[in-house]
Amino acid sequence: MSESSRAQARRSPSPAPDRPPSSTPRRFALSTAVLGVVLLVATAASAQDRVLYDDAIAPGFQNWSWAVHDFDNPAPVAAGTRSILFEADGWTGIYFRSDTTLDLADWKAIDVSIHGGSAGGQRVRLRLQLGSDGVGDIALAPAPQGTWETRRLDLRAAGLAFGPFDGIIFQDDSGLDQPTLFLDEISLVEDDGPPPPPTGVEVTVDPEADRRPIDPRIYGVAFGDADRVAEVGYPVRRWGGNSVTRYNWRTAVHNTAFDYFFQNIVDEVVDPNLLPEGSSSDIFIDETRAAGAEVLMTAPTIGWTPLDPREKKWAFSVNAYGPQLGDECSFYAPNPPPWCTADSGDGTCDPAVNTTGFCTPDGLIEGNDPGDTSQPVGPSYVEDWVRHVVSRVGTAAQGGVRYWALDNEPMLWNSTHRDIRTTPVTYDELWSRTLDYSSAIRAADPTAEVLGPVVWGWCAYFTSAADVGDGSCVDGPDRQAHDGLPLLEWYLREICAEEASTGTRPVDYLDLHFYPQGGVAGLADSSSEDPATAARRLRAVRELWDPSWISESWVAEPVYLIPRLRSWIDQRCPGVGLAITEYRWGADDGASSALAHAEVLALFGREGVDLATRWVAPDPGSKVEDAFELFLDYDGAGSSVAGESVRATSDAPDGLGTYAVRGDGGELWVLLINRDTQPLEADVTVQGGLVAGSAPIYRFDSSNPLGAAGTVAVGGASPFTLVLPPRSVSLVAATGIGGGEIFADGFESGNASAWSFVSP
Repeated sequence: MSESSRAQARRSPSPAPDRPPSSTPRRFALSTAVLGVVLLVATAASAQDRVLYDDAIAPGFQNWSWAVHDFDNPAPVAAGTRSILFEADGWTGIYFRSDTTLDLADWKAIDVSIHGGSAGGQRVRLRLQLGSDGVGDIALAPAPQGTWETRRLDLRAAGLAFGPFDGIIFQDDSGLDQPTLFLDEISLVEDDGPPPPPTGVEVTVDPEADRRPIDPRIYGVAFGDADRVAEVGYPVRRWGGNSVTRYNWRTAVHNTAFDYFFQNIVDEVVDPNLLPEGSSSDIFIDETRAAGAEVLMTAPTIGWTPLDPREKKWAFSVNAYGPQLGDECSFYAPNPPPWCTADSGDGTCDPAVNTTGFCTPDGLIEGNDPGDTSQPVGPSYVEDWVRHVVSRVGTAAQGGVRYWALDNEPMLWNSTHRDIRTTPVTYDELWSRTLDYSSAIRAADPTAEVLGPVVWGWCAYFTSAADVGDGSCVDGPDRQAHDGLPLLEWYLREICAEEASTGTRPVDYLDLHFYPQGGVAGLADSSSEDPATAARRLRAVRELWDPSWISESWVAEPVYLIPRLRSWIDQRCPGVGLAITEYRWGADDGASSALAHAEVLALFGREGVDLATRWVAPDPGSKVEDAFELFLDYDGAGSSVAGESVRATSDAPDGLGTYAVRGDGGELWVLLINRDTQPLEADVTVQGGLVAGSAPIYRFDSSNPLGAAGTVAVGGASPFTLVLPPRSVSLVAATGIGGGEIFADGFESGNASAWSFVSP
């Protein structure tokens, strides 16, 4: 992999602080549960139980252990002639990898015999795994000293009731060096009891109430494979993130900023001799337009761009600025690749070791030369770039690049790009750059639409980086010097004031990023699907709309993001669009993540977002891609959900998310999101009635990718009843019924339809 490819693969947005093709095979990584307790019981495995280990690893399982271990240990043994010797040190584990995917619904417990040797007291945890994702875990009581005990680890008590898994791990739970222990007689215990009956939920859909047009541009993504963009039908594709804040469009070189050692990385192009024609940004634009999506480009406004030579360069040279805590080669220790640069430091240091004068008491390299990697540029640089783009693909009005965003997360520049600036951005600097660079874009393409200020998250909605630098998050001297207005509210006021003064609106969309806090966004280490995180992730969706919901994170107050922003727009500058160009609700293959993303997209439509792009495009075949395809291509034949959001309610809103969309031709789509870990039985009433016919159902859940899941028969006087699997998303697509005249009398009759579920 080239350095350019590596850097592109590592593109990431600034950190949201967590503290004060259609044939592609689909993959699954769904999980459930709440943490459980350990029950002790001595019982032999029944004929229906499945042995994992009995003198040897059982057929159907592979030994993927990474701890020091011996599966042929002669003594002590609990039964038979052999046991497992296990050095439970430093988070290492004994890993039984199944040749086939198992279903939690089939197994109620895991039995294991454990012996603590002469020391005893070792701490071990059972972990269930699906691929690289955790499904759930149970802590064992400390290992007994000098004797065997048989433990029954109750999966149901731990909330592990459904979903696939393929790995069973006994892992050190101390992080320390523990004495050797022994395991024996390990088996899965069959669940032969009847499943619990589903809980009933009443759902009402009113196609005449709360009608709001849904903008199809809310289903956009950043980057992603261009062919997959075309196949899924993503409407917008964004070129953004930290690495494009410093992008040299003339030489096709970008800077990775603090995401990866502040390096200039040379992008791959077809022919460097033709540059700037055929640059990486030209390729992105051409691919996106060919895929049928709108292009959203990021215009650098920071005032610096990589040096012109197409060479790898780095900001914090160890030779120039002294020893540092990390460098590019140590990052890959103990086997650094041959292409790494040991002189490329990470910009952090130990003041006791680095006495060059560049190492601050805070442990950061400062006073470095920005010219090591970058050169100053101004608005004319961006204007020339837009003119170059127009010369190739025409103006926005002619089908060229429609959207230009004013850089990326300026309120974090003094940290994400601290090699070229350490001073925080203020209200006034942000607005000055907005005017200068917006004018440059419009000078080159008056028909383009401009997005700003592209701020990173919660604190930057209310204050500038200068205020945050003073220890504040939602208030400070800079805010108070600007009429005490939250930054985005003030920014909106200035947009309309400028339009009133000059006749030109400098910004068309209020653009911001939002990552739910509390470890649920799926960035860095926050992609967990453990039960507590999964439940918190699903609740965090309420931060988008619910004024009564207090964020379960360091924010610790109501967020109600979209209504808050819409009210600021309505009050300060009506007509400005609302864009959320970075968000993420978990990893691509997580169960709760897939549900959360589906609900986020539904909420974007219901609450009135005008444009949105997820960071980044989900992996092909992933569960989060299913969430997008549910709206963009739910039947695999190009059918999409489009029209107006209408009222849909239930009497159990905590467990069941309910949404409905009325199409321009009278179609009706009903979206039911079961967030619960148990099945629900939804009785759905559609006010006004539907003409007789049948409607297909599309669904993804813990065991199945997005696909057809039966039909609903329409007609009669009673609500239809539909059983919703745990952690599932179901779409009832009442389209094309009765020759396209779905609604019998324009929703005016008051007669409820009766729909009955017909399984496939």
